[in-house]
Amino acid sequence: MIKTACLLPLIISVLFAQTDSLPLDLSGWVRVAMENSPNIDISSADLMSAEASLTSSESFLWPRLSLSSSAAHSWSSVPDISGGYTDIDNASWSMSASVSQEILASGGSSWLRLSGSRHSLDASGFDMDQARLDLTMDVVEAYYGVIEDVQLLVSSRRAMDRSTEQLRRTKALYEIGGVTNLELIQAEVQQSTDNLALLRREQAVSNSYTTLYQTAGVIGTEYRVNTNAVLQPVSIAAAMNYNLDMSGNNSIASSIERITAAEYTCEANRRAYWPSLNAGGSWNWSNDELDFEDFSDRDSWRVSLTLSWTLFDGFSRESIIQSSRASVLRQQASHEALMNSIKSFILTAQNNLISSIRSWELSLEVLNQANEKLRLSRMSYDLGSIPLLDLLDAQSSVTSAEASVESSRTSCLIAEARLLVLLGRTPRVGE
Repeated sequence: MIKTACLLPLIISVLFAQTDSLPLDLSGWVRVAMENSPNIDISSADLMSAEASLTSSESFLWPRLSLSSSAAHSWSSVPDISGGYTDIDNASWSMSASVSQEILASGGSSWLRLSGSRHSLDASGFDMDQARLDLTMDVVEAYYGVIEDVQLLVSSRRAMDRSTEQLRRTKALYEIGGVTNLELIQAEVQQSTDNLALLRREQAVSNSYTTLYQTAGVIGTEYRVNTNAVLQPVSIAAAMNYNLDMSGNNSIASSIERITAAEYTCEANRRAYWPSLNAGGSWNWSNDELDFEDFSDRDSWRVSLTLSWTLFDGFSRESIIQSSRASVLRQQASHEALMNSIKSFILTAQNNLISSIRSWELSLEVLNQANEKLRLSRMSYDLGSIPLLDLLDAQSSVTSAEASVESSRTSCLIAEARLLVLLGRTPRVGE
Protein backbone atom coordinates (compact mmCIF):
# COMPACT_ATOMS: atom_id res chain seq x y z
CA MET A 1 0.00 0.00 0.00
CA ILE A 2 2.75 2.41 1.00
CA LYS A 3 4.78 1.40 -2.06
CA THR A 4 1.87 2.24 -4.35
CA ALA A 5 1.48 5.63 -2.67
CA CYS A 6 5.14 6.36 -3.29
CA LEU A 7 4.89 5.45 -6.96
CA LEU A 8 1.87 7.66 -7.64
CA PRO A 9 3.76 10.99 -7.73
CA LEU A 10 6.20 9.48 -10.24
CA ILE A 11 3.37 8.23 -12.48
CA ILE A 12 1.57 11.56 -12.38
CA SER A 13 4.76 13.49 -13.09
CA VAL A 14 5.37 11.35 -16.18
CA LEU A 15 1.81 12.01 -17.32
CA PHE A 16 1.76 15.78 -16.88
CA ALA A 17 5.35 17.06 -16.78
CA GLN A 18 6.43 16.35 -20.33
CA THR A 19 9.12 18.83 -21.23
CA ASP A 20 8.33 18.75 -24.95
CA SER A 21 4.55 19.14 -24.59
CA LEU A 22 2.75 22.24 -25.85
CA PRO A 23 -0.12 23.46 -23.65
CA LEU A 24 -3.10 24.83 -25.58
CA ASP A 25 -6.17 26.66 -24.36
CA LEU A 26 -9.62 26.01 -25.81
CA SER A 27 -9.14 28.40 -28.73
CA GLY A 28 -5.89 26.62 -29.62
CA TRP A 29 -7.57 23.22 -29.62
CA VAL A 30 -10.38 24.54 -31.81
CA ARG A 31 -7.82 25.91 -34.27
CA VAL A 32 -5.98 22.58 -34.36
CA ALA A 33 -9.25 20.72 -34.95
CA MET A 34 -10.21 23.03 -37.81
CA GLU A 35 -6.90 22.28 -39.50
CA ASN A 36 -6.99 18.51 -39.05
CA SER A 37 -10.59 17.35 -38.82
CA PRO A 38 -11.82 15.25 -41.79
CA ASN A 39 -15.36 16.57 -41.22
CA ILE A 40 -14.24 20.03 -42.31
CA ASP A 41 -12.61 18.51 -45.41
CA ILE A 42 -15.89 16.76 -46.23
CA SER A 43 -17.83 20.02 -45.88
CA SER A 44 -15.27 21.81 -48.05
CA ALA A 45 -15.65 19.13 -50.73
CA ASP A 46 -19.44 19.53 -50.65
CA LEU A 47 -19.03 23.29 -51.04
CA MET A 48 -16.69 22.79 -54.01
CA SER A 49 -19.24 20.44 -55.58
CA ALA A 50 -21.95 23.08 -55.20
CA GLU A 51 -19.70 25.69 -56.80
CA ALA A 52 -19.05 23.33 -59.72
CA SER A 53 -22.80 22.77 -60.12
CA LEU A 54 -23.34 26.52 -60.25
CA THR A 55 -20.67 26.89 -62.94
CA SER A 56 -22.36 24.14 -64.92
CA SER A 57 -25.72 25.90 -64.60
CA GLU A 58 -24.18 29.10 -65.97
CA SER A 59 -22.89 27.39 -69.11
CA PHE A 60 -25.99 28.29 -71.14
CA LEU A 61 -24.99 31.96 -70.89
CA TRP A 62 -22.03 31.30 -73.18
CA PRO A 63 -22.09 30.22 -76.83
CA ARG A 64 -20.86 26.79 -77.78
CA LEU A 65 -18.11 26.74 -80.37
CA SER A 66 -16.85 23.63 -82.11
CA LEU A 67 -14.26 23.03 -84.80
CA SER A 68 -13.63 19.87 -86.81
CA SER A 69 -11.45 18.84 -89.75
CA SER A 70 -10.80 15.65 -91.68
CA ALA A 71 -8.46 14.30 -94.32
CA ALA A 72 -9.16 11.09 -96.24
CA HIS A 73 -7.67 9.10 -99.12
CA SER A 74 -9.37 6.13 -100.80
CA TRP A 75 -8.27 3.57 -103.38
CA SER A 76 -10.63 1.55 -105.57
CA SER A 77 -10.62 -0.54 -108.78
CA VAL A 78 -13.43 -0.19 -111.34
CA PRO A 79 -14.00 -2.24 -114.53
CA ASP A 80 -13.32 -0.52 -117.84
CA ILE A 81 -14.68 -1.12 -121.34
CA SER A 82 -11.77 -3.32 -122.33
CA GLY A 83 -12.69 -5.90 -119.71
CA GLY A 84 -9.93 -4.91 -117.34
CA TYR A 85 -9.79 -2.80 -114.21
CA THR A 86 -8.70 0.71 -113.63
CA ASP A 87 -7.24 1.83 -110.27
CA ILE A 88 -8.68 5.04 -108.95
CA ASP A 89 -7.61 6.94 -105.87
CA ASN A 90 -9.42 9.90 -104.36
CA ALA A 91 -8.43 12.46 -101.73
CA SER A 92 -10.72 14.69 -99.72
CA TRP A 93 -10.06 17.53 -97.29
CA SER A 94 -12.65 19.30 -95.18
CA MET A 95 -12.96 21.74 -92.29
CA SER A 96 -15.99 23.06 -90.43
CA ALA A 97 -16.80 25.34 -87.55
CA SER A 98 -20.09 25.95 -85.80
CA VAL A 99 -21.41 28.19 -83.05
CA SER A 100 -24.70 27.95 -81.20
CA GLN A 101 -26.31 30.07 -78.53
CA GLU A 102 -29.29 29.26 -76.39
CA ILE A 103 -31.77 32.14 -76.46
CA LEU A 104 -34.64 30.69 -74.47
CA ALA A 105 -34.75 27.06 -73.35
CA SER A 106 -38.20 25.73 -72.45
CA GLY A 107 -39.59 29.09 -71.49
CA GLY A 108 -36.57 30.20 -69.47
CA SER A 109 -36.03 26.98 -67.49
CA SER A 110 -32.25 27.46 -67.62
CA TRP A 111 -32.54 30.75 -65.75
CA LEU A 112 -34.68 29.08 -63.11
CA ARG A 113 -32.18 26.25 -62.68
CA LEU A 114 -29.40 28.82 -62.38
CA SER A 115 -31.26 30.55 -59.55
CA GLY A 116 -31.81 27.19 -57.89
CA SER A 117 -28.09 26.39 -58.11
CA ARG A 118 -27.23 29.69 -56.46
CA HIS A 119 -29.51 28.89 -53.55
CA SER A 120 -28.01 25.41 -53.32
CA LEU A 121 -24.56 26.99 -53.11
CA ASP A 122 -25.76 29.28 -50.32
CA ALA A 123 -27.14 26.22 -48.52
CA SER A 124 -23.77 24.48 -48.80
CA GLY A 125 -22.13 27.57 -47.32
CA PHE A 126 -24.47 27.42 -44.33
CA ASP A 127 -23.74 23.70 -44.00
CA MET A 128 -20.03 24.52 -43.94
CA ASP A 129 -20.58 27.06 -41.16
CA GLN A 130 -22.66 24.55 -39.22
CA ALA A 131 -19.94 21.92 -39.61
CA ARG A 132 -17.45 24.35 -38.05
CA LEU A 133 -19.82 25.05 -35.15
CA ASP A 134 -20.47 21.33 -34.64
CA LEU A 135 -16.75 20.64 -34.58
CA THR A 136 -16.22 23.50 -32.13
CA MET A 137 -18.92 22.00 -29.90
CA ASP A 138 -17.26 18.58 -30.05
CA VAL A 139 -13.94 20.14 -29.08
CA VAL A 140 -15.58 22.07 -26.23
CA GLU A 141 -17.06 18.87 -24.81
CA ALA A 142 -13.81 16.93 -25.15
CA TYR A 143 -11.72 19.82 -23.80
CA TYR A 144 -13.83 20.33 -20.69
CA GLY A 145 -13.93 16.56 -20.25
CA VAL A 146 -10.15 16.71 -19.84
CA ILE A 147 -10.40 19.75 -17.57
CA GLU A 148 -12.93 18.01 -15.34
CA ASP A 149 -10.92 14.79 -15.07
CA VAL A 150 -7.68 16.68 -14.40
CA GLN A 151 -9.29 18.73 -11.63
CA LEU A 152 -10.89 15.62 -10.17
CA LEU A 153 -7.46 14.01 -10.22
CA VAL A 154 -6.05 16.97 -8.31
CA SER A 155 -8.88 16.64 -5.80
CA SER A 156 -8.15 12.93 -5.44
CA ARG A 157 -4.52 13.71 -4.79
CA ARG A 158 -5.52 16.07 -1.99
CA ALA A 159 -7.82 13.39 -0.56
CA MET A 160 -4.96 10.91 -0.78
CA ASP A 161 -2.66 13.31 1.07
CA ARG A 162 -5.26 13.81 3.79
CA SER A 163 -5.90 10.11 4.29
CA THR A 164 -2.17 9.30 4.20
CA GLU A 165 -1.45 11.93 6.83
CA GLN A 166 -4.33 10.70 8.95
CA LEU A 167 -3.08 7.12 8.67
CA ARG A 168 0.36 8.24 9.77
CA ARG A 169 -1.04 9.98 12.82
CA THR A 170 -3.31 7.05 13.65
CA LYS A 171 -0.38 4.63 13.52
CA ALA A 172 1.63 6.88 15.80
CA LEU A 173 -1.25 6.99 18.30
CA TYR A 174 -1.79 3.26 18.00
CA GLU A 175 1.80 2.56 18.94
CA ILE A 176 1.34 4.44 22.21
CA GLY A 177 -2.13 3.03 22.81
CA GLY A 178 -3.98 6.22 21.95
CA VAL A 179 -6.38 4.57 19.46
CA THR A 180 -7.94 1.18 19.11
CA ASN A 181 -7.19 -1.45 16.48
CA LEU A 182 -10.59 -0.72 14.88
CA GLU A 183 -9.65 2.92 14.35
CA LEU A 184 -6.36 1.89 12.77
CA ILE A 185 -8.22 -0.41 10.37
CA GLN A 186 -10.65 2.41 9.55
CA ALA A 187 -7.75 4.73 8.66
CA GLU A 188 -6.13 2.05 6.50
CA VAL A 189 -9.40 1.36 4.68
CA GLN A 190 -9.88 5.08 4.00
CA GLN A 191 -6.34 5.39 2.66
CA SER A 192 -6.85 2.36 0.41
CA THR A 193 -10.16 3.75 -0.86
CA ASP A 194 -8.58 7.09 -1.73
CA ASN A 195 -5.65 5.30 -3.36
CA LEU A 196 -8.00 3.31 -5.62
CA ALA A 197 -9.96 6.46 -6.47
CA LEU A 198 -6.73 8.20 -7.43
CA LEU A 199 -5.78 5.39 -9.80
CA ARG A 200 -9.22 5.55 -11.41
CA ARG A 201 -8.97 9.30 -11.86
CA GLU A 202 -5.60 8.87 -13.50
CA GLN A 203 -7.07 6.40 -16.00
CA ALA A 204 -9.99 8.78 -16.63
CA VAL A 205 -7.55 11.57 -17.53
CA SER A 206 -5.82 9.31 -20.04
CA ASN A 207 -9.15 8.33 -21.61
CA SER A 208 -10.37 11.93 -21.84
CA TYR A 209 -7.15 12.98 -23.53
CA THR A 210 -7.63 10.20 -26.07
CA THR A 211 -11.13 11.50 -26.81
CA LEU A 212 -9.80 15.05 -27.23
CA TYR A 213 -7.03 13.87 -29.58
CA GLN A 214 -9.54 11.97 -31.71
CA THR A 215 -11.88 14.97 -31.87
CA ALA A 216 -9.05 17.31 -32.89
CA GLY A 217 -7.63 14.79 -35.37
CA VAL A 218 -4.17 14.81 -33.80
CA ILE A 219 -3.64 11.25 -32.56
CA GLY A 220 -0.15 10.79 -31.12
CA THR A 221 0.47 14.51 -30.60
CA GLU A 222 2.34 16.11 -27.72
CA TYR A 223 -0.29 18.82 -27.24
CA ARG A 224 -1.66 19.15 -23.73
CA VAL A 225 -4.50 21.10 -22.14
CA ASN A 226 -3.65 24.37 -20.48
CA THR A 227 -5.56 23.91 -17.21
CA ASN A 228 -4.83 27.51 -16.21
CA ALA A 229 -6.88 28.93 -19.12
CA VAL A 230 -10.39 27.88 -18.09
CA LEU A 231 -13.43 30.11 -18.44
CA GLN A 232 -15.90 30.81 -15.66
CA PRO A 233 -19.63 30.21 -16.05
CA VAL A 234 -21.89 33.14 -16.85
CA SER A 235 -24.39 34.41 -14.31
CA ILE A 236 -27.99 33.28 -14.18
CA ALA A 237 -29.11 36.75 -15.27
CA ALA A 238 -26.91 36.55 -18.38
CA ALA A 239 -28.21 33.06 -19.17
CA MET A 240 -31.82 34.21 -18.90
CA ASN A 241 -31.21 37.26 -21.09
CA TYR A 242 -29.89 35.34 -24.11
CA ASN A 243 -31.72 36.25 -27.31
CA LEU A 244 -33.32 32.98 -28.43
CA ASP A 245 -33.89 34.10 -32.03
CA MET A 246 -33.49 31.02 -34.22
CA SER A 247 -32.80 32.94 -37.43
CA GLY A 248 -29.06 32.63 -36.88
CA ASN A 249 -29.15 28.83 -36.87
CA ASN A 250 -27.22 27.61 -39.91
CA SER A 251 -29.24 24.41 -40.28
CA ILE A 252 -32.46 26.43 -40.53
CA ALA A 253 -30.90 28.86 -43.00
CA SER A 254 -29.62 25.96 -45.10
CA SER A 255 -33.05 24.31 -45.05
CA ILE A 256 -34.70 27.55 -46.25
CA GLU A 257 -32.21 27.84 -49.11
CA ARG A 258 -32.82 24.23 -50.15
CA ILE A 259 -36.58 24.76 -50.16
CA THR A 260 -36.11 27.74 -52.46
CA ALA A 261 -33.78 25.74 -54.70
CA ALA A 262 -36.32 22.90 -54.90
CA GLU A 263 -39.07 25.37 -55.81
CA TYR A 264 -36.97 26.81 -58.63
CA THR A 265 -36.22 23.31 -59.90
CA CYS A 266 -39.91 22.39 -59.80
CA GLU A 267 -40.86 25.54 -61.73
CA ALA A 268 -38.11 24.85 -64.27
CA ASN A 269 -39.52 21.37 -64.84
CA ARG A 270 -42.96 22.85 -65.38
CA ARG A 271 -41.55 24.99 -68.18
CA ALA A 272 -40.89 21.79 -70.16
CA TYR A 273 -44.25 22.42 -71.89
CA TRP A 274 -42.84 25.61 -73.43
CA PRO A 275 -40.83 25.79 -76.69
CA SER A 276 -37.10 26.42 -76.93
CA LEU A 277 -35.35 28.95 -79.16
CA ASN A 278 -31.71 28.64 -80.29
CA ALA A 279 -29.51 30.57 -82.70
CA GLY A 280 -26.63 29.08 -84.62
CA GLY A 281 -24.17 29.51 -87.39
CA SER A 282 -21.73 27.27 -89.27
CA TRP A 283 -18.93 27.40 -91.82
CA ASN A 284 -17.78 24.51 -94.06
CA TRP A 285 -14.97 23.98 -96.53
CA SER A 286 -14.13 20.87 -98.56
CA ASN A 287 -11.88 20.05 -101.51
CA ASP A 288 -10.18 17.09 -103.13
CA GLU A 289 -6.79 18.63 -102.49
CA LEU A 290 -5.29 20.86 -99.84
CA ASP A 291 -5.12 24.01 -101.96
CA PHE A 292 -5.55 27.35 -100.24
CA GLU A 293 -5.52 29.43 -103.43
CA ASP A 294 -9.22 28.96 -104.07
CA PHE A 295 -10.01 28.58 -100.41
CA SER A 296 -12.76 31.20 -100.39
CA ASP A 297 -14.44 29.68 -103.46
CA ARG A 298 -15.07 26.32 -101.86
CA ASP A 299 -16.50 27.25 -98.48
CA SER A 300 -20.07 27.80 -97.36
CA TRP A 301 -21.81 29.70 -94.58
CA ARG A 302 -25.06 29.04 -92.74
CA VAL A 303 -27.00 31.00 -90.13
CA SER A 304 -30.07 29.55 -88.42
CA LEU A 305 -32.71 30.35 -85.83
CA THR A 306 -34.35 27.17 -84.51
CA LEU A 307 -37.60 26.84 -82.62
CA SER A 308 -38.28 23.43 -81.10
CA TRP A 309 -41.35 22.34 -79.22
CA THR A 310 -41.91 18.91 -77.75
CA LEU A 311 -45.63 18.17 -77.98
CA PHE A 312 -45.64 14.70 -76.44
CA ASP A 313 -42.90 12.65 -74.79
CA GLY A 314 -44.76 9.70 -73.34
CA PHE A 315 -45.70 11.49 -70.07
CA SER A 316 -42.06 11.89 -69.09
CA ARG A 317 -42.57 15.56 -68.30
CA GLU A 318 -45.51 14.82 -66.03
CA SER A 319 -43.54 12.31 -63.97
CA ILE A 320 -40.59 14.70 -63.63
CA ILE A 321 -42.88 17.53 -62.51
CA GLN A 322 -44.62 15.27 -60.02
CA SER A 323 -41.29 14.10 -58.61
CA SER A 324 -39.96 17.64 -58.23
CA ARG A 325 -43.19 18.73 -56.56
CA ALA A 326 -42.85 15.86 -54.11
CA SER A 327 -39.29 17.02 -53.39
CA VAL A 328 -40.59 20.50 -52.55
CA LEU A 329 -43.22 19.08 -50.20
CA ARG A 330 -40.62 16.86 -48.55
CA GLN A 331 -38.25 19.79 -48.05
CA GLN A 332 -41.04 21.86 -46.52
CA ALA A 333 -42.05 19.07 -44.15
CA SER A 334 -38.43 18.48 -43.15
CA HIS A 335 -38.00 22.20 -42.54
CA GLU A 336 -41.05 22.30 -40.29
CA ALA A 337 -39.78 19.32 -38.29
CA LEU A 338 -36.34 20.94 -38.06
CA MET A 339 -37.82 24.20 -36.77
CA ASN A 340 -39.81 22.42 -34.08
CA SER A 341 -36.83 20.32 -33.07
CA ILE A 342 -34.39 23.21 -32.83
CA LYS A 343 -36.90 25.34 -30.93
CA SER A 344 -37.31 22.56 -28.40
CA PHE A 345 -33.53 22.04 -28.20
CA ILE A 346 -32.93 25.75 -27.59
CA LEU A 347 -35.46 25.96 -24.77
CA THR A 348 -34.07 22.79 -23.20
CA ALA A 349 -30.49 24.05 -23.57
CA GLN A 350 -31.34 27.32 -21.84
CA ASN A 351 -33.08 25.51 -18.98
CA ASN A 352 -30.12 23.14 -18.64
CA LEU A 353 -27.73 26.10 -18.55
CA ILE A 354 -29.71 27.85 -15.81
CA SER A 355 -29.97 24.63 -13.81
CA SER A 356 -26.24 23.97 -14.22
CA ILE A 357 -25.37 27.47 -12.98
CA ARG A 358 -27.58 27.04 -9.94
CA SER A 359 -26.03 23.64 -9.23
CA TRP A 360 -22.57 25.16 -9.53
CA GLU A 361 -23.38 28.00 -7.15
CA LEU A 362 -24.90 25.51 -4.71
CA SER A 363 -21.88 23.23 -4.96
CA LEU A 364 -19.62 26.13 -4.00
CA GLU A 365 -21.65 26.67 -0.84
CA VAL A 366 -21.60 22.94 -0.09
CA LEU A 367 -17.82 22.92 -0.50
CA ASN A 368 -17.42 25.79 1.93
CA GLN A 369 -19.60 23.98 4.45
CA ALA A 370 -17.69 20.73 3.95
CA ASN A 371 -14.34 22.48 4.54
CA GLU A 372 -15.68 24.12 7.68
CA LYS A 373 -17.09 20.81 8.88
CA LEU A 374 -13.72 19.15 8.29
CA ARG A 375 -11.97 21.87 10.27
CA LEU A 376 -14.36 21.44 13.19
CA SER A 377 -14.16 17.66 12.97
CA ARG A 378 -10.39 17.75 13.27
CA MET A 379 -10.62 19.94 16.35
CA SER A 380 -13.30 17.71 17.86
CA TYR A 381 -11.32 14.56 17.12
CA ASP A 382 -8.19 16.01 18.67
CA LEU A 383 -10.27 16.79 21.78
CA GLY A 384 -11.73 13.30 21.77
CA SER A 385 -15.29 14.48 21.19
CA ILE A 386 -15.94 12.43 18.02
CA PRO A 387 -14.67 9.06 16.80
CA LEU A 388 -12.21 8.68 13.92
CA LEU A 389 -14.96 7.46 11.62
CA ASP A 390 -16.71 10.85 11.81
CA LEU A 391 -13.47 12.60 10.88
CA LEU A 392 -12.98 10.29 7.90
CA ASP A 393 -16.56 10.96 6.81
CA ALA A 394 -15.84 14.69 6.93
CA GLN A 395 -12.78 14.18 4.72
CA SER A 396 -14.85 12.18 2.25
CA SER A 397 -17.48 14.94 2.22
CA VAL A 398 -14.84 17.50 1.19
CA THR A 399 -13.62 15.26 -1.62
CA SER A 400 -17.18 14.72 -2.85
CA ALA A 401 -17.91 18.47 -2.66
CA GLU A 402 -14.76 19.31 -4.65
CA ALA A 403 -15.77 16.81 -7.32
CA SER A 404 -19.26 18.33 -7.47
CA VAL A 405 -17.81 21.83 -7.96
CA GLU A 406 -15.61 20.75 -10.86
CA SER A 407 -18.32 18.66 -12.52
CA SER A 408 -20.96 21.39 -12.23
CA ARG A 409 -18.57 24.05 -13.54
CA THR A 410 -17.75 22.10 -16.69
CA SER A 411 -21.45 21.28 -17.11
CA CYS A 412 -22.18 25.04 -17.08
CA LEU A 413 -19.57 25.77 -19.75
CA ILE A 414 -20.70 22.89 -21.98
CA ALA A 415 -24.37 23.85 -21.61
CA GLU A 416 -23.56 27.46 -22.52
CA ALA A 417 -21.61 26.38 -25.60
CA ARG A 418 -24.42 24.08 -26.71
CA LEU A 419 -26.99 26.88 -26.43
CA LEU A 420 -24.82 29.27 -28.44
CA VAL A 421 -24.24 26.66 -31.18
CA LEU A 422 -28.00 26.07 -31.45
CA LEU A 423 -28.43 29.82 -31.88
CA GLY A 424 -25.82 29.83 -34.65
CA ARG A 425 -23.21 31.67 -32.60
CA THR A 426 -19.61 30.78 -31.90
CA PRO A 427 -19.20 29.63 -28.28
CA ARG A 428 -16.72 31.27 -25.97
CA VAL A 429 -13.28 29.78 -26.49
CA GLY A 430 -11.32 32.42 -24.61
CA GLU A 431 -11.65 35.77 -22.89
